[in-house]
Amino acid sequence: MQNEQRIVRQPVAVSFSSQNSYQEEPLRQIEYEILFIKKGNGKVYIGNTVSDISEGDFIFINPFEEHFLKKGRGVLEFHCYRILFDISALGSENDPCRLFFEGIRLCRFLTMPPELAQRFHNISLMKKKSEGMEVILRSIILDVISYAIETDQYERFSQVVENEKRSLSAIDNAIHYIRENYSESISLGAILKLTNYSKSHFIRLFKESTGMNVSEYINKYRIEKACLDLIYTNNNITEIATSNGFNNIQYFSRKFKEYMNCTPKQYQNKKKKLIWRQDSL
Repeated sequence: MQNEQRIVRQPVAVSFSSQNSYQEEPLRQIEYEILFIKKGNGKVYIGNTVSDISEGDFIFINPFEEHFLKKGRGVLEFHCYRILFDISALGSENDPCRLFFEGIRLCRFLTMPPELAQRFHNISLMKKKSEGMEVILRSIILDVISYAIETDQYERFSQVVENEKRSLSAIDNAIHYIRENYSESISLGAILKLTNYSKSHFIRLFKESTGMNVSEYINKYRIEKACLDLIYTNNNITEIATSNGFNNIQYFSRKFKEYMNCTPKQYQNKKKKLIWRQDSL
């Protein structure tokens, strides 16, 4: 219907769960995750890495990282706490706290003080909709991030070579430009004007910094934004592709499937059902 008003739904800023199991099949999610292993052990699979996990581990998982967990052989009792949060939990787009966090990557395994583990337990005893719950969860997120920063458990997103400070600045500027203009046509020439580097030198530095070439990074960022629109808006696939910088729907669908291992429609149907189920709890 031409006059239909589309309802835009925003991601929930932060949520907490206490559970006796964890996803055992590859999963990608749109939020950051802080996972605390209360009881048990096993292995966590993130991307192409496999790591042993045990009681007391804090694990930080970035958005869109494919991951799952398998309990150790013979483990009868397993329990974990999870905090999922959207970047909006750290403030508006220009908030200094949020801007700093977006420029770093926390270590995968974090060493946290005992009092933080106790806070996770305390929250598990509260009712889900207790007054002030979101405030408490946000404060814990900030405590985890700030402690990681204080104890050097992070690295700069564009950490190329420590003594090449101009390189860091150039990559930061390029990434900022891409994030600000991802919905528009982006040319390599426009990005190069921000760096004062030759094409070949910039391409090498960008690859070293992000692990991707420029076009791969742009497509990845656009698809991540499209995933949010697929879940939280009623826009159709073509509208979502176009609003996120893809002018060719076939190209969008092909790239989406390469990255997310499913079609945009399959992703939308699966994730919306999951969101609706969580909202009804």
